[in-house]
Amino acid sequence: MARAPRTRRVQCPRCETGVEVSTNARSILCSGCHQSLLTEDEKVKAYCARREFFSEGTITVTKKGTLIADVRVRSLIIQGEVKGPVRSREAIHVGKTGRLYGDFTAPSLRVEAGAKIIGKCTFGPKAELLQEKSLPIPA
Repeated sequence: MARAPRTRRVQCPRCETGVEVSTNARSILCSGCHQSLLTEDEKVKAYCARREFFSEGTITVTKKGTLIADVRVRSLIIQGEVKGPVRSREAIHVGKTGRLYGDFTAPSLRVEAGAKIIGKCTFGPKAELLQEKSLPIPA
């Protein structure tokens, strides 16, 4: 019987450096930019305003949650409200009660009936390349 791998590979949303981490790691220090990086899934259940919200996990904004930030995540599920630019490496799912205000980039987008999106959207398999050419990324 094969054992489950003890490490996994994550990518820093700030500097795009790939890092090997333990499967149990909740956060790490990126070897590329030396910034703290969340590696676990997280839920935003209330008002949350930050300059930046970077994570290598799946972020879920619940119905009563509001996230105001520059958001860079692996994947994002919106049932509440998100304000600010969003870059997702995998997918963005906007539920029927979800509201997204701001430009966003993702390879995959799923929008349910009743969702509200205001902003420029760039999605598809080459969305990252298009985003890098058109908009400067804040340091």
